[in-house]
Amino acid sequence: MSLNQFKRQFSVSNQGLIHLNNAGLSLTSKSAADQVRYWVERFQQEGMHCNDDYMEAAEVARKHLAKLAGADSKEVAFFQSTAGAISQVAFGLEFKASDEILVWDQEYASNLYPWKAACDRSGAKLIRATSASDGSTPLEKLISCVTDKTKLIAVSWVQFQTGAMTDIAALAEFAKSRGIWTVVDVIQGLGLLPFDFHSVGVDAVCGGSHKWLVSPVGVGFLILKKERLADLKPLSVGAMTYGSCDDPSDLSCLPKFDATRFEAGAKQVLEITALGASCKLIQACGVELLQVEAYRLAHILREGLRSQGYVIYQPLNFQQAFVNFALPPSTASDFGREQIAHALAQNKISYALRGPGLRLSPHAFNSEQDIEFALRVLKRS
Repeated sequence: MSLNQFKRQFSVSNQGLIHLNNAGLSLTSKSAADQVRYWVERFQQEGMHCNDDYMEAAEVARKHLAKLAGADSKEVAFFQSTAGAISQVAFGLEFKASDEILVWDQEYASNLYPWKAACDRSGAKLIRATSASDGSTPLEKLISCVTDKTKLIAVSWVQFQTGAMTDIAALAEFAKSRGIWTVVDVIQGLGLLPFDFHSVGVDAVCGGSHKWLVSPVGVGFLILKKERLADLKPLSVGAMTYGSCDDPSDLSCLPKFDATRFEAGAKQVLEITALGASCKLIQACGVELLQVEAYRLAHILREGLRSQGYVIYQPLNFQQAFVNFALPPSTASDFGREQIAHALAQNKISYALRGPGLRLSPHAFNSEQDIEFALRVLKRS
């Protein structure tokens, strides 16, 4: 699939909306939307007569997600959200009061609160590693916080404010030699950046459907190493924990031997099949091609903002599809963050208030015209 074919998946009547908060909520691809409509119609017309078909379709979606992430489908479990997947690990593991859990100081709430709650419940200690002064997350600063009490390290692969990245492959190699769990939130990278679960070597990754995976809100996922399955206790338990919904009850039954043991009952079929369709679409185009285009558009936006006197907040010598910007403090009193946000909203440009400034995040489906329009809106003279 060519880049133009990918972009046409998003060529819909949008009432003049400009979508530049794709690190928040991206557009849904036509392929994903078609799946939702297809299954709504079948459920409406067929009911139980399509039961086997929808269950098979959910498994096909699981395979598409696994292939995109470089994992085995038996390592993939679906949840309602990224936070749900993270919580399964945080509360499914047993921690002691002597344990430490290590995170970055700039983690998004959904990758902070579950670990804090796990520490509160167990008495373990939450350690927050300090990011570099430019917002980057160098591995050596994280490793410097590791002690002989460190039980688990939980980080975002890509940070939500500026796109700062952690070298998770090197982290996994370091942690494995010390028996430390590694759990990575990949929601701000998967679908836009090349990723291979088996090559990276972390114990678990968690993510969701609605950002760079161009799917509807409502699906989270956990990808877990097979050898770690038995270490996690399922938080939700139902018929599907042990077998299928048609199996007779048996109190001597054992949980499944793959990641579906964490899926207690009925699945959100519309959202899961939509996610599978978008994963297939992304693979057909190629993640690398999408990354190059999103980075190109972000570069145009970043340099255009610089030329207009804005300050760009990002790690030094760093490129990403995230553009966090603001005016210098000396001029911000005349046209501050709230005024910039108002101008964007008035012109139907999606954005996010993040960290020191405002964040814009173009995807590969955006156009240069989108970027040029945003720059015209943000021009102050």
